[in-house]
Amino acid sequence: MLTHAENSILVIDLENDFVLADSPMCVNGAYATLPAIKNILDYGRENDWAIIYIYRIHRISGVDAEPFRRHFFEEGKPFCIAGTKGAEIPDEIAPQPGDIKVTKQRFSAFFGTDLDIILRGLGVKNVYITGTQYPNCVRSTAVDSMGLDYNTIIVTDCCSAASDEIAEANIFDLENMGIPCIPSSKIMKS
Repeated sequence: MLTHAENSILVIDLENDFVLADSPMCVNGAYATLPAIKNILDYGRENDWAIIYIYRIHRISGVDAEPFRRHFFEEGKPFCIAGTKGAEIPDEIAPQPGDIKVTKQRFSAFFGTDLDIILRGLGVKNVYITGTQYPNCVRSTAVDSMGLDYNTIIVTDCCSAASDEIAEANIFDLENMGIPCIPSSKIMKS
């Protein structure tokens, strides 16, 4: 059991409902990031980094979803319901024994969760962010992480958005906020 780690990889919202092409909330490009994410997760595990999976989980009624998304639930198209295949992480990057799981209902992995307590308890200094999608959960988690004084890094080839243009615009903004955005190959070399 990992009790101390200076580095942590957050895997944000890479659940089947956001990754699989036939899923209700599929994010273009999310599935394509899985090989790069698997590589950095393997690297992190080999180097005793904390691996933390961030799950978006909702009640079947959608009462805990953002108001602008509740219509999906009302229309019979719920997503990320606990215990469903859609709320699971794809097999390619499935959690391993010792990995930590955190659930959330909003964009930021810090909002209303115990993520900050977990990171501080482990002694984490560096937070590497992977997941989907850039303008929502990736970005808000990164900004909150930076605001909580973690050295926050976006792993660009391990994050996705609905289009390359959206990804590039968010990377531009995040870098201008002082959040490094770099590919996994540069992280695994250091």
